[in-house]
Amino acid sequence: MSSGADSERERIIQVATRLFADLGFDGTTGAMIASAAGVDTAALLDLTGGTLDLYHEVMRRAHTLEQAMLEDAVESLRMTAGGLRDFADAYLDFHLSHPHVARLWLHRWVGDAAGSADLESKYERPLTDMVADAVRPMVPSDVDIDYMLWTVAWATTGFVTYGVPNHDDQPTPWRGTTACPHGHRDTLALPEVARFRSHLHLLIDRVLQTSGSGNPASP
Repeated sequence: MSSGADSERERIIQVATRLFADLGFDGTTGAMIASAAGVDTAALLDLTGGTLDLYHEVMRRAHTLEQAMLEDAVESLRMTAGGLRDFADAYLDFHLSHPHVARLWLHRWVGDAAGSADLESKYERPLTDMVADAVRPMVPSDVDIDYMLWTVAWATTGFVTYGVPNHDDQPTPWRGTTACPHGHRDTLALPEVARFRSHLHLLIDRVLQTSGSGNPASP
């Protein structure tokens, strides 16, 4: 593939990433991607293999980004409560910097791209297992590590995609309709980020300190 074709393919992938994150796979057509990327549908098919192949490439890239972040965070993890707070900070900061990753997965959580149901076991479960293995030595034995990690993931996904409910600022509508009151945030106010970060820290501290058995991690 020539450098020009490579550049055009990359532009198509970037456009597809934005549309899949905003509208989901089921709400995005090849014609929409081609139009937004400034190519015809024949060129899109030739360069990318089509909409489903594009979706799999977008999800693979999102996974690769998150995997690299988590591997770095696990490698540098201090075996203390402070280390877990730092880990949560790294996770939050990643998703604040790459909001499309959470949006892509949020669509899947509500049934988007049901024909690609293997992506959870292929991408999500290995990352959960990796982090669980890393934090297990410092978590009391009666704590369900999976649910502890999923709680952080669910809360973070909700925060970076929707923000804080019932505030005056309105989310950007998604799925292409201004009539829908629900949507996603393109930006989040710094005080709200600090407030949410503090809540994650408190959540971690409470899980470690109030468990009925085991030895909580040191501060």
